[in-house]
Amino acid sequence: MVVKISFVLRLCPLLLLATTRAQDVTAPPPPPATVEAGLEQAVKWKWQIEPGDAGAWAMAAATPAPGVPATEVKAAEIPKPAPRTAPEKALDHTVAKGETLTVIARRYVVTVDHIKNFNSLKNDIIRIGQVIRIPGIEDIKAMLPPPPPKDEKGNPSADVPKPSAPIQPTVMIAKKPKRALPGAAWGAAALVQTQVFLDRQGFTIGPIDGTTGPVYDAAFQAHEKAHPGQLFTPDGQPSEAMKAIGGAYTEYELRPDDLRWISPVPEESSRKKAATPPAVTLTDLTSQGFLAYRSGWEFVAERFHASEAFLRRINPSIKSPNTPGTTFLVPNVEPFEIENGLTAPIQPAADPAKPVKATIVELKRLVIRRGDEVIASMPISVARPGLRGRGTWKVLDIIPHPRFTSTGDPAAPSATPLVLAPGPNNPAGIAWINLAKVTDPKPLPYGLHGTSIPGYMMKQESIGGFRLTNWDLARVIRLLPQGTDLTWE
Repeated sequence: MVVKISFVLRLCPLLLLATTRAQDVTAPPPPPATVEAGLEQAVKWKWQIEPGDAGAWAMAAATPAPGVPATEVKAAEIPKPAPRTAPEKALDHTVAKGETLTVIARRYVVTVDHIKNFNSLKNDIIRIGQVIRIPGIEDIKAMLPPPPPKDEKGNPSADVPKPSAPIQPTVMIAKKPKRALPGAAWGAAALVQTQVFLDRQGFTIGPIDGTTGPVYDAAFQAHEKAHPGQLFTPDGQPSEAMKAIGGAYTEYELRPDDLRWISPVPEESSRKKAATPPAVTLTDLTSQGFLAYRSGWEFVAERFHASEAFLRRINPSIKSPNTPGTTFLVPNVEPFEIENGLTAPIQPAADPAKPVKATIVELKRLVIRRGDEVIASMPISVARPGLRGRGTWKVLDIIPHPRFTSTGDPAAPSATPLVLAPGPNNPAGIAWINLAKVTDPKPLPYGLHGTSIPGYMMKQESIGGFRLTNWDLARVIRLLPQGTDLTWE
């Protein structure tokens, strides 16, 4: 008996330790959501697409400050800033404390290589008080290499040596920034510039995020196949066309009028890093008259085709994203202006000489051709599982400012129809393109449309049909005439 008690006493600490360790084990994180927030039940219902009220597109205009009259300013009356260029003539610059060649080059809109070549500098080291000559426009032209020799037929000679370094290195930002660029922006600049260039050419990757992956690879390869050699030189340097866009980034200052598109409800502090989509219920979605952006982060991210998480990383100092005057560092794309994205006429007229064709490839990319030329290639996703297509379909008309109406669960229909109001956060986004099969001109219950979850549209189900980002859709509706063939590969 003594032996048994002694054994049990020795065993108790081990049992206690095992129990303590078991309690210390962190529970595994919940699996990622597979349905767009708020639509967990609604994704199973039948929804009808309807045109929204164009007059209700956006929330009420921002109220002017007391004593400030509300005036209408026409676009033609707004003076355009003069383009910044290198100085007309060479000038001297005395190096001040904290200045580097990069800072000085950006100030005078020249490149570091221009300054180094003009001053015969062997490296980037400069000292306070040193006088540096800044080249003028004619000096810069004189530094350009002579045109390559040509053969008897006027073609470039095959004997021309390839340059070992670019004439002008990649520029970080298209205009002089208001503050220093954070490390996250510097680290991703080269890749962001490629993503921006692809986006400007219509070969988009969805939200720009400064990382690689299958969607980026698909856009890169599609552009290289359609336009070989336009991205990089043979020795791997950015092409002149890529450098001509002016850099990976630019800046955007939030305007008072932008608040018409942003919900006045402050975002939760737990969403500072935008790690997950916001917690939204069906009641939240159906109780609003306009499904606006949930924050300035979301508004600016969509305007400049960026991942919201990436936008936050390259703007770590921003604390009030909904405050007019806040300056955001953003990708240097052609911005998606929601206030102008649906101005009439929306669809182009068909041109029999250059017919447009659209193809959905493996339910992953929408490819648009004009004649034999690929003019756009964009990521696309299925909203509901099981949707596919085969043969040839047709593009019909476009429904701007769409809203969804449903009576709810067919097994227990609601007394009052449920309505998802128009707005950029409607599951169909900013517009809906009706589709039909060639054998039946009646519009199908699913079409091409935008999305309220650009960063998650490849991962989560929703209601509708085939989704593109809102900024891609804004371009697509300007490319697809009514009657365009839509095929499947």
